[in-house]
Amino acid sequence: MMTANNSVFPEGLDSISTWGFSAFEPLTYIYFNIAFVIIAYPLYRLIAGSLKWELNEKTPSKHYSDIIACIRYGFIVFVLGDYSYTFNWITILSFYVAMYTFGRIAELSFAKQSLPTWRNWPIQMWIIFITAILIILAFAGYHIYLGVLFTEPGQLGHDGIFVAWYISCFFIIPVILILLGTLAVREQNERFISKKWYKFTSIFKKKKKADAEAQSNNGNAENTENTENTENTENTENTEVANGEETKDEPQPYSKRVSVHIHHWQIFYVLAFFTRFDDPVSRVGGGIVLGIYTQGMIAYGPDSFLIER
Repeated sequence: MMTANNSVFPEGLDSISTWGFSAFEPLTYIYFNIAFVIIAYPLYRLIAGSLKWELNEKTPSKHYSDIIACIRYGFIVFVLGDYSYTFNWITILSFYVAMYTFGRIAELSFAKQSLPTWRNWPIQMWIIFITAILIILAFAGYHIYLGVLFTEPGQLGHDGIFVAWYISCFFIIPVILILLGTLAVREQNERFISKKWYKFTSIFKKKKKADAEAQSNNGNAENTENTENTENTENTENTEVANGEETKDEPQPYSKRVSVHIHHWQIFYVLAFFTRFDDPVSRVGGGIVLGIYTQGMIAYGPDSFLIER
């Protein structure tokens, strides 16, 4: 790993947060992009294409957009994932092993599945899935252990702030993202939020209208019975018209429906923020999650969490 002391860039460009939440070293970041984007992208497309692995067909403009997306997402995870410290030959080696291993496993006939179709998975796919979950849990447990060690006296996070944020974010951020995505789905397909807001505001509109009608009725209390009957008929007609207008004004679903589709690149991209320790196992874990995330970006592109149809 290139440190600030032997970087060709001015020291003022280096940035390290108080509790080790983020770091940026320019030269290391350049090496990071060379290894994980500039070399990895064309190399995987070339090898996977020659082996006839599954690849989305991409135009030159799509290749350009996806490469820029890799750099953009890579910058975020590099800074917030502390790869200024953990990026080295171990990370690079495990990155390429994981990327091509995952690509090969994905070519197995029983592994050509997606999360939304989990009810129809064959037993072999369930074995792969459960094995992957166990490996992730093992790495997660070890990293929580490293986070606890990081809070011991004499360490940067000795005040306990780091491990509290580290463990909380590991569980809370994915839950928040899923909840927001679910709300977006319900809003687009059902206008869930808009209808709730419409009903809420309708209460005040109806109250205002009822007060106006009450004042009008009080002012006309001395009219004859025939006049009152005529007004009641008109009020009934106005109520029917108002009800029709309310139904018409009620928010309607959008023309395009949307569904949730979690892609593997999204799962492993999130995990890449937590492999942030100066430890060989953490470096291997970082390379693995970055490799699998990058495989998805290269082979298919940064597909959205929400799919419109």
